[in-house]
Amino acid sequence: MYFIILIALVICVCFFSRKTILQFFKFNLRGRVKIIATVLIVAFGIICSLLYLKYDSKGFEYGLGCNFCRNKLPYNLIPESDRYGSFTLKDEEDFELIGTGFGYKKSSFIIKNFLAYGYNDTSVVVKCTDSLNTIRYLTSYETKYKSKKGNPEISFKDLSNSDFEQVNEKYQWFEIDKEKGYEVDGNKFLSMLGALLSLIFVVWRLFKLRSKKASRAHSTNPL
Repeated sequence: MYFIILIALVICVCFFSRKTILQFFKFNLRGRVKIIATVLIVAFGIICSLLYLKYDSKGFEYGLGCNFCRNKLPYNLIPESDRYGSFTLKDEEDFELIGTGFGYKKSSFIIKNFLAYGYNDTSVVVKCTDSLNTIRYLTSYETKYKSKKGNPEISFKDLSNSDFEQVNEKYQWFEIDKEKGYEVDGNKFLSMLGALLSLIFVVWRLFKLRSKKASRAHSTNPL
C-alpha cells in the first residue's frame, strides 16, 4: 500500500507544468512547506479513495455488500456474511437460498460448512461439506416458479465429483475465508477514514485561504 502511495506522489509531482514549478520556487520556505503538505494530503486522499473502491468491490464476494460496485451473480444472487461468520446466498427478494443447515429435494445431504462458490453467466456451483465432513458439490437449476419480479426462481441439486471436474474450469471461483473477509472490511474502513480526513484537511485549507484573502482585502480597502 505504501509503495502505491509513493508512486502516486511521484505522478502528482510529474504533472506539474514547468511554469507552475518556477512559480512554486518563488515562494518562501514556509509557503513551500505548506504547498508540499497540501499536495501530499491530496494525493493521499486520492489513493485512499481508490483503495476504498477496490475493497468495496472486493467486499461483495465476501458477503460484505458494496456501495459503488456493479458486481453481479446469476439470477441477481447476493452473497451475505454476518458477524458470526455465517455465509449465505440470497435471491433478489432477500430470501436465503443456500447456506449452513440447508437441504434440498434433489440433494442427499444437509450442508454443514459452506466452503466456496463458483459462478458464470448462467449458473452457480457451491462447494460444501456434509455432516461427515465429506466435500460435496451443488449446482443451481431453474424451477418452474417465477419470482414477484417475473424472473426464474432457482434451487440446488447434487453435482457428482466427476461432473464437477468437467465443469470446474468454466466457473469463476471464490473461497469463503473469514479472516480475509475481516481484513477486507478493515482495509475498507481505514481507506474510507483516510479519504475523509484528507477531505476535511482540504476543506479547512480552502476555508483558511479564503479567510486570508478576505482579511487582506479588508486591510487594503478599509472603510
